[in-house]
Amino acid sequence: MNESTMKKVFPRVPVDVRLILIGLVFFVNPNFSVLDVLPDFIGAAFILAGFLHLAQIDERAASAQKALLILTVTNIARTLSLLLLTGSSGTVWPLIFTFVFGIGEACLFAYGMIKLFAGIIYQAMRRNCAPVYTGFTALNGLTILVAVLKNLLCFLPELTGLVTDYGDVEAIAGNGAQISELIYTSLQILNGIVVTAYGIGWFLYMLKFFRTVGREKKFLADTEEVYMEEVGSKDEVLTYRSLKISGFLFFFALIFMIPLRLDGLDYLPDFAAGAFLIAAVWLLRSFEGKVKKRALIFGGCYTLLAAGEWVGQLLFNKSVVINYDIGYYDSMSTILLRYPEKLPVYFTIVGVGVVKYIFLALTLFFICRLFVPIIKDHTGTAYESDSEQSRLKSEKIKSDLEKFRKALIALSFLAAGAGIFYRAARMFSSLMFIEYTELAAVILLLAVFLVFLSKLREGIDNKYYLVKN
Repeated sequence: MNESTMKKVFPRVPVDVRLILIGLVFFVNPNFSVLDVLPDFIGAAFILAGFLHLAQIDERAASAQKALLILTVTNIARTLSLLLLTGSSGTVWPLIFTFVFGIGEACLFAYGMIKLFAGIIYQAMRRNCAPVYTGFTALNGLTILVAVLKNLLCFLPELTGLVTDYGDVEAIAGNGAQISELIYTSLQILNGIVVTAYGIGWFLYMLKFFRTVGREKKFLADTEEVYMEEVGSKDEVLTYRSLKISGFLFFFALIFMIPLRLDGLDYLPDFAAGAFLIAAVWLLRSFEGKVKKRALIFGGCYTLLAAGEWVGQLLFNKSVVINYDIGYYDSMSTILLRYPEKLPVYFTIVGVGVVKYIFLALTLFFICRLFVPIIKDHTGTAYESDSEQSRLKSEKIKSDLEKFRKALIALSFLAAGAGIFYRAARMFSSLMFIEYTELAAVILLLAVFLVFLSKLREGIDNKYYLVKN
């Protein structure tokens, strides 16, 4: 199949209306208590996929892309946090998480969608597509209203629940408890009705707008042509694009690798890091197939082991009482003296954790190998005043990047070793510094990885004169 046929079968649509509308459905539903029935991060992912190519040629859409990407990660964190807190005594923590995350998500969603509308309308005005840029104020106003209602209205029932759980119900005359329950239920129903009603009205308005966008063939054709001229026709830039998205995924993976332990449980679970690593490797699948397969296999094993260790630690913590002494943990040997029957379970969890980190080291090693062909084939200089100067500069760029890559390999093994050291030393020590060793190693790995990606981006820019978004 030749290139022209491929373009007809698989056109690079700058605004895929279908994907965006599917994504918007996930933002229509109200929250059930503090849990979202249709998770917003799924909707944000569909919306992102719907204007992926527009973000490459319009800075407003690029800003929208960043906001919705942050929203995706934030909503995943919110969902995990609230699931962990389900069934906890009282409603204090769900209330706090709902309020804090709700404010952030409302701002990110409203900002991202407004920037997306601005990008579409700006491109339409340049091409004199009048039907597209009508109703801009209504688009913004309705979106802000839905973002606020959806994320903050659910705060009111939980606040009532907090008063009911912790207030002096006995002091309320007569049927005070029943009245509190009635208020709570009424606010829940009001939340559902109001948010759903406004959400449906907002979605119908969005449907009208994006259908108008989809019918403007001149707008779609012109923006597609601009994309193909500036981005889509260059394999180098597509490589750069894949690398850029993978860089975001690697960043989130390393964030989740940072140990954030409360009561012995990691609230940035490593299995989420494994999922992000697998997604990042998959985006770089066009390089070194065998290395990619090994990275995916070891990454999958790491994710499964991390999930097993996390669940095992959760069940173990619920079955024992872990005391604290002025900010320090008791050593696990001290705790297990009171629970000798738990010794096999604990050593099984430690064994799974140690194997997990071995797989992590191998995963990160093969991920670093994926960058070899990128450094070799896609970095350097286009030309200099003389060819020898250009050759020397290209060699220096490649040499510096190779040094960073080797440093990343070393830090990958260091981070894995620090995780194993923590699990071994935790058995006998109550000192907090053993936990800081793992924390420091992962943060150092994250910092060097970010510098490496920045240098790699500059190396690609030097060779192809890419325009940064």
